[in-house]
Amino acid sequence: MQRMPKLLRRAMSVVLITLSVLLAQETQQPSGYLLGEELSVEMIVHVWGEVKKPGEYRVPYDTDVLELISKAGGPTFEANLSRVRVTRETEGWNLNQEGLKKLVREAQAGRMTEERLDELLQSRFAERVTDYNLDRYLKNKKGVQAPPVLQPGDVIFLPKNGWFRWRELVRVAHEVAIIASVYVWYLRASED
Repeated sequence: MQRMPKLLRRAMSVVLITLSVLLAQETQQPSGYLLGEELSVEMIVHVWGEVKKPGEYRVPYDTDVLELISKAGGPTFEANLSRVRVTRETEGWNLNQEGLKKLVREAQAGRMTEERLDELLQSRFAERVTDYNLDRYLKNKKGVQAPPVLQPGDVIFLPKNGWFRWRELVRVAHEVAIIASVYVWYLRASED
């Protein structure tokens, strides 16, 4: 079987997602993808934490974590790129009133045991939050998994690095030392 050229695969993806968007608009069910300017397929994602411009971004459908962080102005000096957290919306488990009724009916019919429910919940939510080591990817792209491609509604979080915590600890210790020095100076001055 011949491999499809990358351009052809990308074009097919755009066509399929565009059809998904149009079908979703017809059936009034949101797909998470939007038709952007010039008929490009876009989605809304969020980036929080240690980036220069955190917030909500409208990006092309094939944007990855690195591209989103770049679009947000890049990481701050205090960012921990080795623990970039990706939180993804899970599909099909929106427990609204109808979903809850369906679960209860299945349980009453004997098709849903406690073990089965636990298994379903664990399998659905196990991959919801993942950490990605972007630092390792940036240092050596060979043999390292590429940054995850985003999906509609994804939230990317860059935590503070350990060096920042150490600097904060040193700053607080410095302030406590100054206060202690002033207090000792005051005690000595009051003895005279």
